[in-house]
Amino acid sequence: MSRSRVWLIFLVAFLSGCSTEVDLNAPYQRTPVVFGLLDAAQDTQWVRLNRTWLGEGNQFDAALIADSSEFSPDDVVMEVVERQGSNASNNWYLKDTIIENKSEDGIFYAPFHQMWYFVPESGLNSGAEYDLSILIEGEDPVSSTTNMIAEQIGNITQPPPGVNNFKLGFASIGFQTTYPDITFKWASTAGASRYDVTVFIHVTEMVWNDLEHTDLFEEREVLVEWNIGTLNTTDDEGGEVLQKEVSGERFYTTLATKLEANPYITRVLGTWDDQVQIARAIDFVLTIANDELSTYLEVNAPVTGVIQERPAYTNINGGLGLFAARASQGVYGIGFTTASVEHLIEGDATAALNFCSPNPFSEFYCD
Repeated sequence: MSRSRVWLIFLVAFLSGCSTEVDLNAPYQRTPVVFGLLDAAQDTQWVRLNRTWLGEGNQFDAALIADSSEFSPDDVVMEVVERQGSNASNNWYLKDTIIENKSEDGIFYAPFHQMWYFVPESGLNSGAEYDLSILIEGEDPVSSTTNMIAEQIGNITQPPPGVNNFKLGFASIGFQTTYPDITFKWASTAGASRYDVTVFIHVTEMVWNDLEHTDLFEEREVLVEWNIGTLNTTDDEGGEVLQKEVSGERFYTTLATKLEANPYITRVLGTWDDQVQIARAIDFVLTIANDELSTYLEVNAPVTGVIQERPAYTNINGGLGLFAARASQGVYGIGFTTASVEHLIEGDATAALNFCSPNPFSEFYCD
């Protein structure tokens, strides 16, 4: 038999013995995924624990099964320890629960999901650090640490807190309407690295069955969110003076963009405070992040440049996710000037929104 025929027979035998099935799944390793944001202003502190998974078949179908992404509570021991320096002052073992506030429209298991919580009866200490540890049956230990954000009363200076009759002027009406710059000013809080600035505008909508507005179908409260922007501190020591300026014109363009111009809808700007004799409609709110949360938000911000890849960020040892701290501070129930509501009612951008004033002494009153 020739050498060429020997190699041909060997090749056929080799190929006939090979399997045509290819395993596309890599070796599977479950990874804990942890998200927890401590907030000293909240009575209950929450942590969410999930896991990665890999299985055969359609992974979208697997995502709809709770066991794909959740550990059994019987296999988990979760603890948070309050620590100042090297000395532990408090500790809490977290309890598991099931909550129902998750949209069913997503691709993951819904509407229920598993959460872990603890209730510090004396609150959280803004001067302490908090250590999270998670022991899961059959898994490596999981841990993380976060500092807290100090509660500093009165660090907002503009708008002035505690001034019950303070009013914001978004427009000045004269020979020509002008829009003054609105300045928001505050001092940074110890432990804070990032401030998201938001103004909330309170609106009451009346939906009518007729164009004469005599047959009321529905009355509803609407909260319009006006995002002013974000500021980062140079450090997290606190005491840094920060300020954000925005044109009063954006008050009107925000309302024009977020509210529907509909002849069957009329609106009231805010509510009337009869005791102080002022119409209140504006909340100024600072949402505050510590360094871990600030870094996480920056890494996961929408990509606007040419390079689409972004680095992964986690501060969870033995897993993925985030354990950090947040807080919020604000001045609530701020008033508005007569010129502001007049331009809201008569200005080109917002006239079709059918606003009026809750002030019974105003010529723009909702009678």
